Amino acid sequence: MTQKYYAHSLEGKPPSELQPLEVHLKIVAEMVAEFARPFKDEAWARLAGLWHDVGKYSKDSQFKLMVENGFEDHIKTKPGRVIYSQA
Repeated sequence: MTQKYYAHSLEGKPPSELQPLEVHLKIVAEMVAEFARPFKDEAWARLAGLWHDVGKYSKDSQFKLMVENGFEDHIKTKPGRVIYSQA
């Protein structure tokens, strides 16, 4: 079974309706590339867009997203917060 990774939580929505992380990264990459076009820096902007949430591929980040939406047992959560931006 292939692991699925998600970008954002949506209150009251099941995992099947969450935005896949890969889709989110591609959308953001194209959006920031378009923004950078007048500066002639689309390639760097696209790369930054693709990498901006790479830390969300971590097990802890995905677990936190599921817990926040009530899809995992809260007893299993760890104290503190997941800092995915460090990646």
